[in-house]
Amino acid sequence: MPNAIIIQNVTKKYKLYSQPIDRLKEALHPLSKSYHHDFLANNDITFSIKKGEVVGIIGKNGSGKSTLLKMITGVVTPSSGTIEVHGKITAMLELGAGFNPELTGMENLYMSGAISGFSKEEMEAKIADIVAFADIGEFIHQPLKTYSSGMKARLGFAFAINSEPEILIIDEALSVGDVAFQRKCYSRIEDTCKNEGITVLFVSHSESVIVNLCNRALLLYGGELLLDGKPKDVVTQYLKISKSNQINKDQIKKDFIESSQQTFKESKDCSIFSNDLLSQSTVELEKNGGFIYNILLLNSKNEKVNVLDYNRVYTFRYTVEFLEDVRNVSFGVFTKTKDGISLGGREKKSTKQLYKKGEIVVIEWQFKTIFANGYYLINCGVISNEYERRVIHRVFDAYLFQVRGVQDEDFTGHINLNLDYTEINDA
Repeated sequence: MPNAIIIQNVTKKYKLYSQPIDRLKEALHPLSKSYHHDFLANNDITFSIKKGEVVGIIGKNGSGKSTLLKMITGVVTPSSGTIEVHGKITAMLELGAGFNPELTGMENLYMSGAISGFSKEEMEAKIADIVAFADIGEFIHQPLKTYSSGMKARLGFAFAINSEPEILIIDEALSVGDVAFQRKCYSRIEDTCKNEGITVLFVSHSESVIVNLCNRALLLYGGELLLDGKPKDVVTQYLKISKSNQINKDQIKKDFIESSQQTFKESKDCSIFSNDLLSQSTVELEKNGGFIYNILLLNSKNEKVNVLDYNRVYTFRYTVEFLEDVRNVSFGVFTKTKDGISLGGREKKSTKQLYKKGEIVVIEWQFKTIFANGYYLINCGVISNEYERRVIHRVFDAYLFQVRGVQDEDFTGHINLNLDYTEINDA
C-alpha cells in the first residue's frame, strides 16, 4: 500500500525572546549579540503513514502535536527535514479556521468550496449532504460570529468530510462538540476509511478515542516522537507520563516494547491462577490522599484466579488505605478488552461520610462472566467529591484475566446481553 505522508528528519525551531525589544535589537544588529534562545517545537521526527490508515497523535500539552500537523498541511514550514504528502488534504486545525465570521454558514460553505477548487455546480450538488450532516437548523443562514464553538465544529467537519478528501487532518476540533455529534463524526470517519480509503490523522487527548478509532498511534514528548505502534500500547505509556514532569525515556520505550510483545498463553483449565497471565501494562496514578493495593480476583472458594469460567460469579477485591481524612468517597471498577476497548463498569458512592487518615477498607465487587472467550483487563479507582471531583488513586490495567468455556457462542461482540428472540408470524 503506498504512503500518503512521509516525514523525514523534520525539525521545527522557533526563536524565543525574553522581551519584545530584544527582537528589534537582534534585527538591527544581526552580527552582534544574540538576544534569543532556540526552542525546538519538533525535533528530528521521522515516520510515514500508509493510505487508508487512521493514525492518532497523543501527548501532553506543548509536546509539538499541533506544530507537526501545521507542517504537514503546509501552514508552517519546517526548519529542516522533508515532508511529502501524496493526496488532497482537508484539515480542521482550529475552530472556524478558513471561515469568515461576518458571512453566514451557507456563504462560508460556498466560499470554502471555491477555495477547495469546487465549481458552484459541484457545491450545489454537495450542499444538501453538508447541511444535513451539520444539523444546525436555521443557523446555517446566520453569521458565523453568532455560532457556538460546537456549531462551528459541526459546520467545519461537515464540510471537511464531504469535500472528497484523500487525507483528513483534525486537531482536537471535535472535542468541543456534543457526545452525539462526536460519535456521528467518528462513525463517518470509520465508514469513509473503510469504503473510500481516506487517510486520517488527528490529535486527541481522549485515550478511548485513540484506542477505539485508530489502527495506529504516535506519542509525542518534548517535541520528539517517542513511540509509534498499536493504540492500546501507546496509550498505556501515555498514561504513565501524563502526570509526570520528568520521565525516563529509555525506560518508557523498554516498557512499550515489552507490553507490545506480550503474548497470552491460553489455559485449558478454568478457575485457576496462571503466572503466564499477568498484566504488563499496569499504570498507577499518583497517590492523592490514599492508595489501592492487594488487588485480587477470587472464585467462590475465595481462591485467587485469573482464568475464569464463563457464566459464573467472581469477586474483584482491592484494599484502600487513606493517607488523610477524605469525605464523600466513591469507589470504582471498569472493564475493557485486552486491546483497550471499553466495556463498562460502575462507580458507587460510599454510605460512609468520612474516612479518617490511616483507615483501611476492603472493597469487593461481584460480577458474572458474561464475556466472550478472550482476555480482559480491570481498572480500579477511588474518588472524592467533597468540593470537586478528585482522584484519590487509580490503577489502570490492574488485573488481567481470561474467560473460557463459551461453547455455543450465539452472541456477537464481547458481552452476552442475553437478548431474547421472538418471531411473530402475521396471521
